Parts: sequence; structure tokens; C-alpha cells
Amino acid sequence: MGQLEEPPEGAPQYSCFEAAREGSGVSESVAAQLCQGARSDAPAKCFQRVQERAFLEDPQALQLCQYAQPSDDPASCFLKARRSSFVDEPQLLLLCRPLIADQMNMYPYGP
Repeated sequence: MGQLEEPPEGAPQYSCFEAAREGSGVSESVAAQLCQGARSDAPAKCFQRVQERAFLEDPQALQLCQYAQPSDDPASCFLKARRSSFVDEPQLLLLCRPLIADQMNMYPYGP
């Protein structure tokens, strides 16, 4: 009792959490929120990219990157759209964030 157990092998949420904390100096609470339900470290990589290149604040980067998967690339979408359009930032965040993010906001406990 009192000993911390190692995370189970293949725990993608934990690897995402560690990746988020390593590279960007993000707080543990933001890293935990970012990686909730993660299937890889894609949310952490996205978060780091948009903070470095787009200078997004934590809440905006979180909105864009939470639930990202390797097949999504919300960071590239946001960076490209920002360079090539005059659409405001909140609309770009909605445009580029993963579809699952909207579904999770509507049904946080499942359908």
C-alpha cells in the first residue's frame, strides 16, 4: 500500500500526459484534461505545435487538440487556415478541431 503502480502497458492516456508535461511545461491539470480519452500522444504533439507556432493560450490549444488522433492533424489545419484566410480564431478552432470533440461536448457520458 502507498506504492505507486506503473501505468499498464499500452496506456495511451498516460503516454500523452507524459508527452504533454515534457515538452511544453504545461501544468499537470491541463495535461490531464488534454489527454483524457486519448488514444495516442497526438493531443500532446498538437498542443505543443500550436503553442510554439500559433502562440495559442492553453484554453484555445486545449479546445483544438483534445481528442486529436494520429489521423487528424488539427494543428496543421489551424496553421494553414490562419495563414490563408481572414476567418477569426474562434471559427478556425471550430473548423479544425476533431469531430469527436463536438460529440464529447454534447454527450460526455456517451450516447
